[in-house]
Amino acid sequence: MSGGTYYVLVVVGLPVAILAIAMLAGHFHRNDDERLLDWTPTRSPRREAELQAGDVQQMLGAVNRYRRMRGASERSLEQVSEHTWAGLERYEEP
Repeated sequence: MSGGTYYVLVVVGLPVAILAIAMLAGHFHRNDDERLLDWTPTRSPRREAELQAGDVQQMLGAVNRYRRMRGASERSLEQVSEHTWAGLERYEEP
């Protein structure tokens, strides 16, 4: 076997063989993926929702702070949502 053939076999063949073995192992594994990977969510969905609500309030506070600096009136979350939905309706396809 020449040096060039051996090089191509190692560079291409070895990763393909590893991938094939991993795919076969995944196909014949009988448990679910989460158990195989020992995966558990880092936060509960409730905590995730609380964090998202906090982020929204923080962003709204920042927007209102800049509006006060410009001399504009503050906006509520409902006003921002209505403005956003109105803008999205304008860009919907007919």
